[in-house]
Amino acid sequence: MQLPVRRLGKNRGLQKEMLLLAWIFVMPVLLIRLLTTLYPVAEIFHYSLLDYDLINRTKEYTGFSNFVKIANDTTVLHGLQFTLEYTFLSVFLIVALGTILALLMKLDFRGRKLIRTVSLLPWGMPMIIICMAGRWMFNDSYSIINDMIRQLFVPNFHYSWLSEVNGAKAAAIILNVWKNTPFFGIMALAAFQGIPDELYEAARIDGANDLQIVFKIMIPYVLKSMIMTTIFVAVAQINSFDIAYAMTRGGPGSSTALIAYRLYLVATKNMDYGYASALSVVMFLFTALIGSIGLYCSKKADY
Repeated sequence: MQLPVRRLGKNRGLQKEMLLLAWIFVMPVLLIRLLTTLYPVAEIFHYSLLDYDLINRTKEYTGFSNFVKIANDTTVLHGLQFTLEYTFLSVFLIVALGTILALLMKLDFRGRKLIRTVSLLPWGMPMIIICMAGRWMFNDSYSIINDMIRQLFVPNFHYSWLSEVNGAKAAAIILNVWKNTPFFGIMALAAFQGIPDELYEAARIDGANDLQIVFKIMIPYVLKSMIMTTIFVAVAQINSFDIAYAMTRGGPGSSTALIAYRLYLVATKNMDYGYASALSVVMFLFTALIGSIGLYCSKKADY
């Protein structure tokens, strides 16, 4: 009766040694990750409480004065407002159009593989290149968008997209949606392809039509995956910088100055690291809020 006990004790000792060895190998990676992630975040929170200005050569504790300054800064508040508009409209259109794109690419037709490959090209292109092309596409003198509208709909149409507030906002959102829709479409397509064929067969036997299959089977089955992808897309939109930097320069005025672009100006032009850190904290809180809402919805989305 003692032999099994001894073997059990040896097995437990071996498991402890293996666990210790695993921690020894993993610990350097964890330490590097802590230093490169938690330390910068902690420093950002620390700097947000300081009057840290390289031009005026000040670095002193001022508490929450930077956050009070944000609350009273109309330029930053307009940037936050446009960032929220840009994020919600972009995410809604990307999810809607991406889902439609995924459903179309799931159909069985000749050239399907080629269409899937071509549809990824916008997402694969660098955003800075797309924005530079966007400045030409929406130019008021030789805009290809204006020319298409004249050719197809209104013969004498002319609109200065990047010179008008609403036009510049619309142009930024349109370009962003065009760039990111293929990514969501491919992710949704991958989720749709994981649906068992038996579910389609059972639905057909029960007399379900195509729309009922889409809304009663396909979307509910992949809802959790789509929510996680939506979180990823939403976080990317909150931290979007390229469009404001390369296409609109935040204009006209400061109407399209996304919060990330405003942070860039404060940090690199004004050299006010304390205020820039406070803006980073605001972005971090918005990102955490959206991530938390998305994770909560994902837990509730059970097929």
